[in-house]
Amino acid sequence: MSIYTEWLVRMKHKPIYQFIKSTLILIACFSTIQVYADIPDAVLVNQQTDVSVKNSKLYIIRSYELRINNRSGEEYTQISIPYSKMSKVSKIEAYIKDKDGIIVKKLKSGDIKDRSLISEGSFYDDNFVKEFTMNHNVYPYTFFYSYQLQETEFLSLDHWIPVIDSDVPTVNATLTLDVPRDYKFFYSVLHIDSMKTDTIDTRIKCRWRTSYTKQIESEIFSPSLGNYLPKVIIVPDKFKFDQEGSFSSWKSYGNWEAKLLEGLSDLPDEEKQQINSLITGAKNDKEKIKILYHYLQDATRYINISIETGGMKPYPASYVAINKYGDCKGLTNYFKSVLKYIGIPSYYTDVKSGDLIKKIDMNFPSMQFDHVFLCVPLTNDTLWLDCTSKGPFNYLGTFTQNRQAFLIDKENSHFKQTPALSTDDVLESRSIHVHSESGNVMTASIHSVVKGESFEQLSELSQSVNVTRRNQYIRNNVIESCFELIDYHIIPADRDSTFSTLDYTAKADKLFKNYGNELLIQLIPFSIPPFKDPKNRKNPVQLNYPVNKQDSIIYQLPVGYQLSVMPKDQQFSSPFGTYSIRFLQKNNTVEVIKSFVLNAGDYPLSIYKDFYKFIKSVYDIENYTYIVTKKQY
Repeated sequence: MSIYTEWLVRMKHKPIYQFIKSTLILIACFSTIQVYADIPDAVLVNQQTDVSVKNSKLYIIRSYELRINNRSGEEYTQISIPYSKMSKVSKIEAYIKDKDGIIVKKLKSGDIKDRSLISEGSFYDDNFVKEFTMNHNVYPYTFFYSYQLQETEFLSLDHWIPVIDSDVPTVNATLTLDVPRDYKFFYSVLHIDSMKTDTIDTRIKCRWRTSYTKQIESEIFSPSLGNYLPKVIIVPDKFKFDQEGSFSSWKSYGNWEAKLLEGLSDLPDEEKQQINSLITGAKNDKEKIKILYHYLQDATRYINISIETGGMKPYPASYVAINKYGDCKGLTNYFKSVLKYIGIPSYYTDVKSGDLIKKIDMNFPSMQFDHVFLCVPLTNDTLWLDCTSKGPFNYLGTFTQNRQAFLIDKENSHFKQTPALSTDDVLESRSIHVHSESGNVMTASIHSVVKGESFEQLSELSQSVNVTRRNQYIRNNVIESCFELIDYHIIPADRDSTFSTLDYTAKADKLFKNYGNELLIQLIPFSIPPFKDPKNRKNPVQLNYPVNKQDSIIYQLPVGYQLSVMPKDQQFSSPFGTYSIRFLQKNNTVEVIKSFVLNAGDYPLSIYKDFYKFIKSVYDIENYTYIVTKKQY
């Protein structure tokens, strides 16, 4: 089981823009009655975690005491406790106390249900959950539950985050660690109130205390939610997890992972013959790799296989070659073996994936990754190949761009930065022709070419058989809010193209404004992220990759009208980006050429006022600029 699995199950694995609600209420402890403007649905009054290592086994006891204030709070009485063959769960207890402190209900063994955590796209998964629900019909009441986990092989002593939901304050939380005096470990902390260490006879006991009552608001382009949560991560110096290893350095961790891969590169003779036939006539190594990568994409499919060493050890290359499926580890190891067979070295590479970049703590060697791909260094180039992707050759995209990737190389494992998406890599350009049909209705024909995130989403949708989902995406994410979609067509591209093309038509009745004999035509605006006013922004801005938009719009002036006032051309730049707009008159048309670039970067609150000023300037031009026409007599 991943060291993050338990927390993700409890947190329901919500992305930040869905997970954080508008307000967290400051709470006092359960025993103290205070008056609040709003009462939270639930309060985590106390969370206690006790971790101990005895006879080389890891024991973790977790207990939770929640105050349920209303019916909505009952979602937190639906408990899922993850476990696996390597992480056994036992001693599950739970009860409910009424508002007078009297126990009114206790958990029975028959109330606990077992369920596999196998998900869609998984072939086999040795992760399971024990589930139960308890509630009471008189509020408020106290819900208590606890359980014990036991592991014989482990990479982490604990990854402690005493928060069950961003809307649920944690009043008091305590983590204790009890280990032999000679047991060496390392730990990393964030937002922890206090830490105390005691030595008793032959053992060391550490205690961390914290709470979670700081208000957090959902804000666009905020850093990871994890930056604001209290947590303690503890790892052993030496461990045995299939192979013996150590977290004393990144080199030692890399050596351990390299051992996991030993003996897994065998390929069947039939596969070798297929490889030989495919690359016959290839001119160079890059061409060979591209041919074989296409073969990988066409012949295999991704299926999650979380078994054996906690889902850390890949299946042998021969298994993938025969069965034609694998997870990211298996497919990557297979393709590494394919390249090894034809004499091309490559590196099994760990990365922390996701749309939101989460930096690796370089001072804390530990398992901080969730995805694997392949790095192939060539003489004048370095290829990055995601072996689970059906996308373009040598394209990482928003999922793994600009990351600190860890290349596994025995005795020489090291970090290497993956390529960052440039402004050209994320360009979204539109050629738009607008004309009026009747009255105030305008019809637009749009030819759109997109790269970056929009390309990835559109490419995935174009391959989907779910037409309803595709239509919904186009309406909600492609069409500007001022338009109503009429029809669209996604134009197929070459398999290694890094752009998608979309043609669509739409109509609008709000771009015209009549004032007497004048008709004002509003610009078709770029979609500008709705950043908050500086006095309301609470978090810094994290832009993981640039925004780059370009439009060429031709407005056919309505019959019976002529141009009266042409807006002025404008152009400006700042450390945050650039903007330009030009207007050209051609006969009875007006062409608008505009460009907007927002630079990637981490922008602290100290400069947010200037950042917002730039965004606001662009927004105002885009939304309050009009082409003025006058009726002819």
